[in-house]
Amino acid sequence: MLRKVPLIVILGSTGTGKTKLSLELAERFGGEIISADSMQVYTKLDIATAKATKEEQSRVRHHLLDVVTPAEPFTVTHFRNAALPIIEELLAKSKPPIVVGGTNYYIESLLWDILVETKQLQADASENAEHLTAELMTAMTTAELHEYLNKIDANSAIRMHPNNRRKIKRAIEVYQSTGQTLTDKLAEQRQQPGGNRLGGPLRYPHIILLWLRCQQEVLNERLDKRVDAMLQQGLLQELRQFHNCYAGDKTEEFTKGVLQTIGYKEFVPYLMKYDAQHDERVVAYLSENNYELPTQEQLSELEIVLANLAESLQLLSKCCEQLKLVTRRYSKKQLKWINNRFLASAQRQVPDLYELDTSNVSDWHEAVFKRAECIIDSYRQHQICEIMPMAKRVHPGGELNEETSNFCSICERHFVGEFQWGLHLKSNKHKRRRESQRREQQRAANAEAEA
Repeated sequence: MLRKVPLIVILGSTGTGKTKLSLELAERFGGEIISADSMQVYTKLDIATAKATKEEQSRVRHHLLDVVTPAEPFTVTHFRNAALPIIEELLAKSKPPIVVGGTNYYIESLLWDILVETKQLQADASENAEHLTAELMTAMTTAELHEYLNKIDANSAIRMHPNNRRKIKRAIEVYQSTGQTLTDKLAEQRQQPGGNRLGGPLRYPHIILLWLRCQQEVLNERLDKRVDAMLQQGLLQELRQFHNCYAGDKTEEFTKGVLQTIGYKEFVPYLMKYDAQHDERVVAYLSENNYELPTQEQLSELEIVLANLAESLQLLSKCCEQLKLVTRRYSKKQLKWINNRFLASAQRQVPDLYELDTSNVSDWHEAVFKRAECIIDSYRQHQICEIMPMAKRVHPGGELNEETSNFCSICERHFVGEFQWGLHLKSNKHKRRRESQRREQQRAANAEAEA
């Protein structure tokens, strides 16, 4: 007997082949793709965000690509509210929804009941002195907002880093729009059957998680080559158009959103210094040289005849190197998130997670697609799959209190959770500063004694 159609989720760091596998599985099982990428929801920046091409989108129906303009705010709550009805509709039609993307918090919001709903703030400060208008909150410093939160919801204030303005504002909004503190709301979620400290239970009984992995050195090389390919695809022209349209928008929500996109912010130094006319000269040079940025020796030769061009190429090269560095760091951050939130959550209901190695592209069909196909087929047929799910892990801080905060007076830094606090106290940086402070205090005491 066939099981009900599962929700298929493809996880993995950027550059591991999630788009390729999602297309193949959607075509094989008659599914539709739901993008879970916090930057691909915006129009523009198709190249910078590695969005599925128009040809790829024509092969299979995609959802939640290009749904808002860069000038509009779009949060994880917006995403969840848009994606859940799509999933429900597809499941009702026995079509597998295939959620794919690198924004893991977006994926979590679909799998588990973890978000607290809020309504639009309506209370006016003149009517209720305890309420803050959106305008007043914008004018307040983060420290003032944190102090206010401490008055209305001390437990949430303790859980949050005092510099995390977004989370602090959200906790205040929850209280003002619902009359309940975020602490109370979270307690209700956690008390549901299957709930835990991270939130409520799983939404769906039938879920398949596919984790695309790649050897880090192979992935790093792949990511570097992708940045180089973006230049040939027209990255510079795309960034220039976007910069001219939107860089002047300095509203808080916007500057915290799409302007922080990896692939745009790294090029701001170049975009601010040069204009579109100069871009044409740079692109012409790149086109003549197979889109390879010049070496230092070639730059020196260029400086003799085209000093201004050499300078801009050097800056562009630095921007590209920065993008490569940031992308590699982001891929490692995505790895850490999956390990901690999916594999090492002892109390959380987590579906089986299957690992697929995408390191060798020549082995893709057998090592990735056929294995994924086998996993899904076996699940649907209610059969034991020859491919075993990954073993769950134990997080070293699993038994510690993660809803507390500490301030290190020596390093002048806040730490949320006992695990991070413990790591800091053991760190060499903290120990060096502590020893330096001890020596300084000893010198001061000696000087005072001699006086």
